[in-house]
Amino acid sequence: MSPGRFTRRLALAALAASLAAVVAGPARAAYPATADSNTTAFSFSCIKVNDTFPAKMLAAAVKGYGALGYAVAGFSGLKFTKAHVLARTAADWAYYVHSHGDNFSFGSGFRDDAGRCTNAAIVSSNDIQAVRRGRQSNLVILSTCHLGESTTTMPDAFAIPKVKAGVGAWAGPTFYLGYVGEAWDSDEFLFEARFWSALGPGLGVGQAFDTAKLGAFNPGFAANWYGSYAWTGRAGPLPTCTSCL
Repeated sequence: MSPGRFTRRLALAALAASLAAVVAGPARAAYPATADSNTTAFSFSCIKVNDTFPAKMLAAAVKGYGALGYAVAGFSGLKFTKAHVLARTAADWAYYVHSHGDNFSFGSGFRDDAGRCTNAAIVSSNDIQAVRRGRQSNLVILSTCHLGESTTTMPDAFAIPKVKAGVGAWAGPTFYLGYVGEAWDSDEFLFEARFWSALGPGLGVGQAFDTAKLGAFNPGFAANWYGSYAWTGRAGPLPTCTSCL
């Protein structure tokens, strides 16, 4: 074998090894994610109902993000504050929150927990956008009322294109999920449990969303998405196959 052919063989072997590393996925430490859940405002002491869903949704989100290669940490109660959200979002590649949300005159937002039943601080899309400074997120799930509506400004805060790039289209390795109108915690939990479960066996985010919609929900329940339908949901900046579902 000539030296030139041997060198080319080595180069091809190195390329194959690097591609294999990409397929296997990067180290989780490189792609942090945060999952927050407001448990106080939904507790018995605040609403006189024992709502266990916020804790269950937090656990499901932490497990779901972890399975996709994110270095995820979950927070609730006194640890879930506005300052905490803004401190972590600068480095986060993915974000999940369950809380009260709405579209306000100053932009979309959600309440932190901070151990308060009412009047908790609002984390607005403007707050998040100012900290992230245009850096795009991978997978963002806002498990609140209203933040999946067409008027929401939250996708922009995470630099996620407010488009629906279907099969054969591509808006980057990114996906935003939110709810339309008011939604019960029980419906959100069912939808998200089905969504995470569908992603687990390898379906893409769009197919997982469609699978999650097949549940039996209360009348009026609706979810919405933006980003790339044909994407794996896995952590990282590299584009994945646009035909992969």
